[in-house]
Amino acid sequence: MQKDLQGKQRNSEAEEELLVVSNSSVIIAFARICRLDLLGEALQEDSRTSWREVTAGGKPGREKILGAGFIHVKRVGNRRLVALFEEFVDEGEAEAIVLALEFNADLLLVDDRDARSLAKKLGLQVMGTPGVLALAKYRGLIQKVKPIIDELIESGFWISSRVLKEFLRELGEY
Repeated sequence: MQKDLQGKQRNSEAEEELLVVSNSSVIIAFARICRLDLLGEALQEDSRTSWREVTAGGKPGREKILGAGFIHVKRVGNRRLVALFEEFVDEGEAEAIVLALEFNADLLLVDDRDARSLAKKLGLQVMGTPGVLALAKYRGLIQKVKPIIDELIESGFWISSRVLKEFLRELGEY
């Protein structure tokens, strides 16, 4: 048995698995560009998300999301905590944060700055869509992040030019 960064006991088998909770924004971003496979491979995880928000009729990539085998649905238990967090972030982000807390997740995927800030204050490890791409590059799944970021931006993903330049600079692509 070993302890992880948060002091949780882990056996060697479970140590390879990463429990990730995701807000819809990250999943939708990858679904829009038909790269859910990259999300699953980069994280090699058991993912839980706010399913209603992700699979609503008319959402881009809905069919691909419904067919993704690595996405599992769980309901939020503490609706009061969700309501409290909705004072600061939207419902889907609040649900993702509460699920991450309830399942003692290793990682929370969320892009919204306010949601990321709240999650970090609550002691959660947080990563956004660009972070998943950086991880994919680090793991050798992709050679360059910039073409995928460009595709994400064309599909409606928003990232400030300042943050994008810094991100690409850190990856040696700017």
